[in-house]
Amino acid sequence: MSRFRNSIASQSIRRGLTLAIPFLIMGSFSLLFTNFPNDSYQIFIKKCLDGSVIALLDTLYEISLGSLALILCVTISLSYGLLAERDTFLLYPVVSVCSYLAFCGGLEAHEDYIFNAEWVFTAMCITLLSCILFRRALKLSSRFDRLHTTGAEYLFNLSIQSLLPVILNLVFFAVAGYWLRTVWGSSNITNFGSYLFLKIFDNSSDNLLGILLYVIITHTLWFFGIHGTNTLEAVSRRLFEPNVTANQALLLAGSAPTEIFSKTFLDTFVFLGGCGCALSFVIALCLVSRKSHNRKIAYVALPSAVFNISEIAVFGFPIIFNFTMAAPFILTPVVLTLVSFLATASGLVPVVSQSVDWTVPFLFSGYKATGSIAGSFLQLVNLLIGILIYIPFIRRSEKKETAEFQRIVLRMEQDMADGEKSGVLPVFLSPKYPYNYYAKTLSLDLKNAIRRGQVEYFYQPQINADGKLHGIEALLRWKHPVTGYIAPPVVCMLAYEGGFLNELSSYLLHLACRDARALEPFLKNDLFLSVNISAKQMEENGFFSEACDVFKSYHLERVHLVLEITERSAMVISDSLMAEMNSLQSKGVNFSLDDFGMGHNSILYLQEGIFNEVKLDGKLVSQLPGNERSGEIISGIIRMTESLNLRVLAEYVETKEQRDMLAKLGCSLYQGYYYSKPLPVGDLMRYVGGKTD
Repeated sequence: MSRFRNSIASQSIRRGLTLAIPFLIMGSFSLLFTNFPNDSYQIFIKKCLDGSVIALLDTLYEISLGSLALILCVTISLSYGLLAERDTFLLYPVVSVCSYLAFCGGLEAHEDYIFNAEWVFTAMCITLLSCILFRRALKLSSRFDRLHTTGAEYLFNLSIQSLLPVILNLVFFAVAGYWLRTVWGSSNITNFGSYLFLKIFDNSSDNLLGILLYVIITHTLWFFGIHGTNTLEAVSRRLFEPNVTANQALLLAGSAPTEIFSKTFLDTFVFLGGCGCALSFVIALCLVSRKSHNRKIAYVALPSAVFNISEIAVFGFPIIFNFTMAAPFILTPVVLTLVSFLATASGLVPVVSQSVDWTVPFLFSGYKATGSIAGSFLQLVNLLIGILIYIPFIRRSEKKETAEFQRIVLRMEQDMADGEKSGVLPVFLSPKYPYNYYAKTLSLDLKNAIRRGQVEYFYQPQINADGKLHGIEALLRWKHPVTGYIAPPVVCMLAYEGGFLNELSSYLLHLACRDARALEPFLKNDLFLSVNISAKQMEENGFFSEACDVFKSYHLERVHLVLEITERSAMVISDSLMAEMNSLQSKGVNFSLDDFGMGHNSILYLQEGIFNEVKLDGKLVSQLPGNERSGEIISGIIRMTESLNLRVLAEYVETKEQRDMLAKLGCSLYQGYYYSKPLPVGDLMRYVGGKTD
């Protein structure tokens, strides 16, 4: 299952379905607005603007849900191309659509529209097969050097290289479709999905076994991303649709209706909220989900689920290809079919004798279909049964989702740490990065979190030898709703690659200044506020001048800004950046050289006079008690910085022994858990208040 989920075919289906969500929802709501179950509304909408509104809604439906096969052909093949061949990915949708047309014999070879939802199964199969064959043909053609024209532009050579694979693909599917139609003597075989399912139900009548088989196959198709309801539309029309008419005829003849199963029976009692009893799923998600993004999906999906539109819930959670959710997604409608059958067969609920549009809301549809309040009561019972079935699986799915996401974020953090050591940073949003899909999700989440004020600073106090507060360091904290806190270097890299590092930098500068302004009333002495900046931030045009302008705009009197630059980042300081830093120093901004002692040759920058402070590398401090060389290195750094009139601050001071040893070596400024952990601004105010009392 893991290999299948990670295969290109599986990923392309999942991503293709996700890309198709806007079209699915637009089509569903167009259909809902066209068939809203209210007589007054129907009269109004049909007369509105002389029928133009209805025509517009019909058009929107036809180009979205009514052309679902075409949409999925494009989105799935595009996703496949992006996963397989970045250079030629745009050819995949063109090849897939043309292959499908070739297989079907063109648009006019069939009476019905070959891109409607009933053709989805066939379209998806042809799409995946054409993508696989085209990719293999491309690899084979790349071996023929004669196809390459030296000196010609890259796109021309790419097109020539793709010529043979395109021709082979289209010829193959044209021949395959023609052969099928010739052998079977019917054009219907081209839609082999519908043809196959009709054959499966040939020996199944409209009995309990037949309807259970229909429910299971429908939801199995849905689970694999195929619109099961529409794919089995032909089966539904032949097997179940006539039964309501038969019941009405019996009532007119003065007899009791006998046909329990019908399409309305399924829509009313089994498909509550759409496939998989989506209404039960959405309510269960609202009740037990601990993840804010899942609850948000539930709140968004609930109004549409009331009108039996399930796409938001099914694709948004997602249930598609989520094997943890396969059991309840298929089991729930099976159980509800059995419960509804027993309730009807026993006479507790009248037999469905009235056709009801699938858009009629929950409870109203039960009453209208049966002519009795018992129908609505059965719907309510079924809804509760569905909720109880879904609850444990939702909890389990969320645990697995969280564990997987956390594992990947830890991997990203490790890759970032390794990259900082080696000097080769990972490119998270690159298609070559193995977790780039998750990285893109995090990048988008981060951008929204900035705009919602959900990225914050924690502050760690810096204490002098007298035990008084010297300063605070602002430490970036972003708590993702699924994975928890994410390492700041990863956050900054995601912002940089996502193109919104300037936005993040500006947001953080304003945040630090706002917090400092709130802190000033508690201060009796001056305080240094240290803010970390990365090499990427320094390289942004005008960053230093903006930082100075932001800081000045808050008119802080006791708080003094310190911009911390890591020793590695100092290596990118150019002459122009140095001039900017000197200018800021003259305006009262301090600079601190962080992680000093890691081994990079940044001593030269100390003599330039652009730094006011040196922060000892945490590894030197942590190894101090058991490593004499660490003490000698720290002693040398302190002597050097004293001669240059620089402050020396030690990080990662966690024990009294470390503090005492640093004091003997001449270091009088300390930061670490021995004094305090990083604190949110509210706790910092209480801490500062305690220090000043």
